[in-house]
Amino acid sequence: MDALQGHLDSFSLSDVVRLLATAGGTGVLRVERGTLTGRVFFIDGCLTYATTRDGDGSVAALARLGTGPERDRRGRNPGGRWPEPARPLILQQISEVLIRLSHGGTGRFWFVEDVVTRAYGEEEIQRFEADEVLRAAATRRAEWAEIVQVIPDTSIRFVVRPRLAAGVSEVVVDAVTWPILAAIGGGASIQEVAERLNLFELSAAGLVADLFGRDLIIREHEPNSPPGVLVQIEGETA
Repeated sequence: MDALQGHLDSFSLSDVVRLLATAGGTGVLRVERGTLTGRVFFIDGCLTYATTRDGDGSVAALARLGTGPERDRRGRNPGGRWPEPARPLILQQISEVLIRLSHGGTGRFWFVEDVVTRAYGEEEIQRFEADEVLRAAATRRAEWAEIVQVIPDTSIRFVVRPRLAAGVSEVVVDAVTWPILAAIGGGASIQEVAERLNLFELSAAGLVADLFGRDLIIREHEPNSPPGVLVQIEGETA
C-alpha cells in the first residue's frame, strides 16, 4: 500500500478514502494542497483521526471545544459543552479536515503504512466507517455552502459595528451572542474567532454569518453608519 500515491487533479479525495477503506489499509494518508497539508489516519480501512496541523493534537483537547453537536437555528449551542464520550467531536474533526483538503489548487497524496495517530494517548482509538465520515462531510459541506452565500470569502476580517445601522435605535444581544461579539472585538476573521473561542471553524463561521446578517458586525474598514441609541444585553442596559 506504500505505493499508493497520486495527484488530486486525477483522483478526488473522497475516491482515495473509499479506496483505502475497501483495501482495509492501516497507516496515514498524507495530503498536500496548495499551502495546506493534512493527514488522515486509518486502521483496517476505518478512519480514526485527521488533522491539518504538524502534530496530531489530542482527543482530550478536542473534547474541550466549547460547542456541541446540537445547535439552534443560528448555529449556537446553549448547552455549551460536548457530551461524553468525544466520538461526535472526532467525527466532526475528520469531516472538517476532509472538506478543507478537498478544495484549493492542485495537490498530491501518498499513503504510508503502519502509522497510527497519537491523538488518543492511552485512550481507545475510535474507528469510523468511510461512508459515515463522507456523509458527515457532505452535510458540513452543505452548511458551508449556505454560509458562503453570506460570507463568500472566509478570510475577511470583521469588526463590531461601532454604531448601529441607520434607522436602528435598539438591539438586544443575548448571553450566547455576546462572547462572539467580544471575540471579534476590534477585528477578527472566522478562523481567529474559532481559535479564540475554541470552536470548529464551521461553527464559528455560522455564528459570524448570523451576526453579519443581523448587521451587528461589519467588514473591517467598511464605512460606519450613524450612531444608534441603545444596546440592551439580556435584560441589562449598556
